[in-house]
Amino acid sequence: MDFFETRERYRKKEYRIYINLVLRIAVLLLVLWIGWEWGNFDQKNLYNNTKNELDKTQIQLSQLSQKIVTLVQENKKLAAENTISELDLKGSDKILSNSIKFLLESDVSLEQIRQSLLSISSPINCRKLADENLAVATELYTGSESSLSLFQGGLLVHIDGAPYSQGNKSNPWFDPFKDIEVRLAYLGGQKIVTGKLPLNVVIPAEYWLLKAHITESNLRGYVRIMFEQCSVR
Repeated sequence: MDFFETRERYRKKEYRIYINLVLRIAVLLLVLWIGWEWGNFDQKNLYNNTKNELDKTQIQLSQLSQKIVTLVQENKKLAAENTISELDLKGSDKILSNSIKFLLESDVSLEQIRQSLLSISSPINCRKLADENLAVATELYTGSESSLSLFQGGLLVHIDGAPYSQGNKSNPWFDPFKDIEVRLAYLGGQKIVTGKLPLNVVIPAEYWLLKAHITESNLRGYVRIMFEQCSVR
């Protein structure tokens, strides 16, 4: 074997070694790439699955929170109805019953309501606002003086009564010994009170109340209305 043949064989051997090394490196890189892609795929799947589960959990929590709020409101409503029943207010003033029920459902305690009612019954710092005579409307008499506008139209007052005798046009005036109906229309509401003279009407506000004291007037067919504004303790 001469020098050239030996050298050629050595080159082929080196070539096979290089090819083998390159193939091994290529296989190793291929394995690493496949492993990385597989891991990345698993990671994406894990992320997507986790995100989906979190979204589902969030929706369930939102639905559960809404159910809890609904149950709390229903419980407050039921508790308020039970309190109204225990106070025996169902057969009394419906407006009063509904107002107390609304306050109870709004987390206002019964003691707070009681204190507020006591403060209304004992107002302080009252000042006179108006003293007017108003004609009482009957089925035989209704005139322009049967309605009264006060406080720049902020309060409208109308009173209906029963005449002394039915169908007697010569005596159309109201009978002060019979019930009268007082209607007060004001911004945000209306109040209707029925009863015999003298009659007191109270319109409560947040920090004050308006009191109307209605008595028989010296003018025939009229009543006298005195208005006071009072502070509430």
